[in-house]
Amino acid sequence: MDLIHADLLPWGGSLVPHRQGTIAHKRLFEGCAGSPDNFSLTLAREQPDYFSPRHRHNWDQVRFCLRGSVPVGKALTLDAGEVGYFPEGVRYGPQEGGIEREVLVLQFGGASGQGYMTPDQTLAGREALLLQGVFEGGVFKRPPGTGKQNQDAYEAIWQQIFGQPMNYPKGLYKAPVIMRTPLFPWRSLSAWPGVREKALGCFPARGLTLRFLALDPGANLQLASSSCKHLVFVCEGQGKVNSQPYQTHTTIQCAPAEPLQFQAETRTELFVIQLALLG
Repeated sequence: MDLIHADLLPWGGSLVPHRQGTIAHKRLFEGCAGSPDNFSLTLAREQPDYFSPRHRHNWDQVRFCLRGSVPVGKALTLDAGEVGYFPEGVRYGPQEGGIEREVLVLQFGGASGQGYMTPDQTLAGREALLLQGVFEGGVFKRPPGTGKQNQDAYEAIWQQIFGQPMNYPKGLYKAPVIMRTPLFPWRSLSAWPGVREKALGCFPARGLTLRFLALDPGANLQLASSSCKHLVFVCEGQGKVNSQPYQTHTTIQCAPAEPLQFQAETRTELFVIQLALLG
């Protein structure tokens, strides 16, 4: 188990400078470059001037809006408390306007097995492309006669890093899945007194399960070991997990087959991501 107290981390610079506008990041956990299971878990603080054009990816993404509201398409927002699943190959955007927001963002290799480019690879690819053209409005623009003149910025960076065009898988969904989380019911877990679950969904193509868990003060909970990775974000509360203290916005990653034992001192709410391994 790895544990980090996100509130104690300083805000860093943008990990997506190929887009337009103001955004700051906290890097929480990352996987292994080159692996189909590679991932990046970050906190993002986005300003209203942040802009990303309508686009798609060859990997999956989960967003949990902690504060504010994220515009993710024409007349479509991800509001505070809501969770969105953005599958590979599915277009969304443009992301523009709105209000300041903070978002927990998980990006990870999709079922197509193409993996996920690390933030450092993305930054390096952008620097290399600046020798060939310019980034404007989330688009990479090349001079005439030097290749595709206008290309999605991230797609251009992927092509620069891997030396081949991006292969977009056909999306299994027509649009991102936005979950109105506050409307989902809580259900008591009979095996764990004082513990309730709010199940959001299971997306089988990638072995992704999303849910919230709430613990009353003094309640205990063990997340069973499995063949999946667990990522846990403490929405609120204090207590201990595997004898280590947690607090609001503590973030935990747990390898497959490693149990997590929670002991709540105050009311605790957890956002739990369970993710199967590909390779």
